[in-house]
Parts: sequence; C-alpha cells; structure tokens
Amino acid sequence: MKVILFISLFFLSLFAKEINATYRVSFGIFGQIGIAKTTLHVEGKRYKIEVHAKSTGFASFVSGGRQEWYESQGEIKDGKFLPDVYKKVVQKEVNIGDAFNDNSKTEVKKYTLIYRFNHQNKSIMATKIKTQGKKRSECNKKVKFYAKNDLLSLFFNFKKIFPSLKIKKHHVLYALGADKDTGKIDLFPLKKEEFSRLVGGGLDSLKLMKVLLRDKIFASKKGELYLGLDEDGICQKAVLKDVILFGDIRGELIKN
Repeated sequence: MKVILFISLFFLSLFAKEINATYRVSFGIFGQIGIAKTTLHVEGKRYKIEVHAKSTGFASFVSGGRQEWYESQGEIKDGKFLPDVYKKVVQKEVNIGDAFNDNSKTEVKKYTLIYRFNHQNKSIMATKIKTQGKKRSECNKKVKFYAKNDLLSLFFNFKKIFPSLKIKKHHVLYALGADKDTGKIDLFPLKKEEFSRLVGGGLDSLKLMKVLLRDKIFASKKGELYLGLDEDGICQKAVLKDVILFGDIRGELIKN
C-alpha cells in the first residue's frame, strides 16, 4: 500500500485551488492490486491534502480489505506548504475466533498516527492510537528528527524546489513519513533507456528521475522508485523496484 501512496504524491501542481487525481497500481499477472485518490484544497492561506488508498481484487481479499488514509494540513508560507498536522490511518478487518467455524466474526482493526509540527522549536510530536473492537491504546512520543515537510507537503512543494523538474545530479531532501530514523530521501537522474526497459515507450516528453527512500516499510529492498512526470509535474508512469516476493510494481494515472 505504501507504493500506492507514494505514486499518488507525485501529482504536483500549485496552480489550482482544487486538484483531484486517481492512480491504478498493478503487478504482473495479478493485474490491478490497488487504487489511490488524491485531493488538494486551498482556501486563503490554508491547504489540505488528502490521499485515500485501498487494495482491490485479490490483494483486498488477502489483506482484509486494507485501506489507508493520509492527510496533511497547514499554512501556505512564501508560496510553499508548511504542515501543522500530518495524519495516517490504516484500517483492515481481522478474524476473531476460529476462521473455519461458522460462528467466526471479524473486527475492524485501526492504526492511527497523528504528527504535530512545532516549527519554532524544530520538533515533531507523534500520537499513536490502536483500536480493535472495544480495545484502545494510545501513546505519545517525540520524533527522532525534525523536518519542515511531511511526504505530502514535500511533493506538492516539489515544483517550487525544482521548477524545471529536471534532476541533473544527486539531491537530498527530508520529510516526515520517509526514512523513519532520518526522514531522508535521495533523488537521482534517470536515463530514458533505463526506464524504457521497465515500462516500454512513450517517455520522450516526460521528466525522469529515480527516488531512493532507503526504507523497508515500502516493501522493497531499497525503496527505489522510478518516475516519469509530464510538464505540469503530474506523474504519468512509475515503477517501484524489487518489491519483496513480487518483483516490480507499476503505477499509472487513470483519471485527472
């Protein structure tokens, strides 16, 4: 599901008050395994970004109908998004009792993470909430590092950071939601020939780049993502390399 989120984040534009995009994620013979919808709302000096990602088909069956919601909201300062709150919710159904018994039931299991930024003190506090049925637990702790952006705000700020969308050398960015210990994200140039071997043709008009997350939570060996963006910064094609047990997973824009 992380790849569904990350591909959808590259729907980047600051020229409209309302933005909506839908992405389809597929893997080889299994076909479509997930879908993600991204929305951006701007009102005055405030913004709100929302992503709803859900598994589909066989992937939904084996994951208990897993769904994920991501939200970033905050202020617009000097033309960039500056988050106050970043929220992540993961929900799925789990069997309780004997799954092979006619009396077996399911419960909704939900995991919520709420991050609150203090840019003045350069700190981030995290609240973790777990619920299943009537059970609930909550804890609070300080994040190990500070970053000005979360993943959503960073990639909606991407065109402000790189106006031409051309990555000519290695760059390092930081965002909450990337590497859990440092927030580090690496950007590298990507040759058309290298990407073409993965997705085929249709790359002449796209801006290509490779993103390295260095985090296993993205279910790949290195979190290595290949991207093709159009002139407006909208991701048209993407590949997550070497996902454990699966190989390469592909994503494409299906509605804009």
